[in-house]
Amino acid sequence: MNGQQRLLTACLLAALACGCGPRGPRVEMVEGVVVLDGKPVEAATVFFSPVKAAGGAVGLPAAGRTGTDGSFRLNAGGGATPGAGTAVGDYVVTVIKQESKPVPPPDLDAPPTAPPESQVRDLLPAIYKLATTSPLRATVKPGINSYRFELDSQGKAKPPN
Repeated sequence: MNGQQRLLTACLLAALACGCGPRGPRVEMVEGVVVLDGKPVEAATVFFSPVKAAGGAVGLPAAGRTGTDGSFRLNAGGGATPGAGTAVGDYVVTVIKQESKPVPPPDLDAPPTAPPESQVRDLLPAIYKLATTSPLRATVKPGINSYRFELDSQGKAKPPN
């Protein structure tokens, strides 16, 4: 290889390293299923919250919404490609499903009053909704990551499959 060929090769490698590829952090595919007492959980939000590693490396927060069959696919924040998953690392997993009681419309003939407070009710055991109490964990590795989170109406989770 002559000097010009080496220079051209070096320029091409530098261009590739400087951002000719996809933008944002590298993420791995993360998908899974959430069940409660063996039945799929529809319309729940699954959050992956990174756990700081001993070396200081952390993953990316990510979330996904379950479908009718309880399946989800994560979307990471921080500029990652939507629907692609999240970064390699260890995570605490939380699952939230809530419903709001409808607020009645105001009586236009009555004197003005403060608006009523909305009432939100958890549809899953509270243990699963906070990172400080959730027993659910996941380790994202390079490649496709699939999990099955088996929730228990008594708040006893099984390790993910």
